[in-house]
Amino acid sequence: MFQYQFNSMSTMVTISISHELFANDLLPVYKQFEFVENLCSRFLPDSELSKLNQQLENEISISPEMYFILREAERFYRETSGMFNPGILEALETNGYAASIETIRGKELTDTVPKNFKTVRTFPVTLNEKRQTAILHATIDLGGIAKGWILDRAAQLLEKHGFGFINVGGDIRVFGELPRSLNIGIENPFDPANILTSLQLEGGAVCTSTSAKRKWLVNGEERHHLIDPRTGTSSNSTIVSATITAPTAIVADVWAKTVLLLGEKKGQEWVNKKGLGAVLINKNGEIWRGGGL
Repeated sequence: MFQYQFNSMSTMVTISISHELFANDLLPVYKQFEFVENLCSRFLPDSELSKLNQQLENEISISPEMYFILREAERFYRETSGMFNPGILEALETNGYAASIETIRGKELTDTVPKNFKTVRTFPVTLNEKRQTAILHATIDLGGIAKGWILDRAAQLLEKHGFGFINVGGDIRVFGELPRSLNIGIENPFDPANILTSLQLEGGAVCTSTSAKRKWLVNGEERHHLIDPRTGTSSNSTIVSATITAPTAIVADVWAKTVLLLGEKKGQEWVNKKGLGAVLINKNGEIWRGGGL
């Protein structure tokens, strides 16, 4: 297998593929990752998302790609009964995640000023398919769903050149037909250098949502990036790591976050209801496997 690496979306991207790639083969993949950052990064002031967030309650024309992502976000909002809700940006910022994770991870933040805000109880965007416009009723964050979307897009491009997989910060999307299943190690969320268990992946995607990596302190209180939309604060779920397999990365990413936020009992029920492959690790380090894994 040939391997290629580059940095994007605040993480390492690794491509493992059966055939050697040349600059002209890799350039479209690089461009796609650059494109999604310019589309969905809330930390780039000129991204399409940032511009949308500055125009609350105004009808704004949006790109076909942004329309697709927002339509998918609305679908997942309805399928998860609101547990997946992009309208959490104000809550993220209130909880200290106002700058890229590299600048705040593990740090003590003392200058965060709490805001008085209401949790967003409805889908925060009104879409008009005919005019391809959006009206935002609350500021939104699309980080997770955009990551799944770009994994699927990149896999489509790479499949033209062979079989393999692409890994973006531990989330993996298979492309082409693998000669054998991938053995994917699942790290200990409390000791990332060690592998707790593993799963076999023949195709599709596997994504992990964890509250153990993107952490910081606000006035001595630990916070993380997984906001419970019901409370507007960092989730207190006893699931620390949720790994989900699905046909696409966008689905695996959303389901992983949803299952973690639901907590152990409801999360396990959700896995069984949806027939998902899942490995859940709770705060005591106990492992639960579902979906035949």
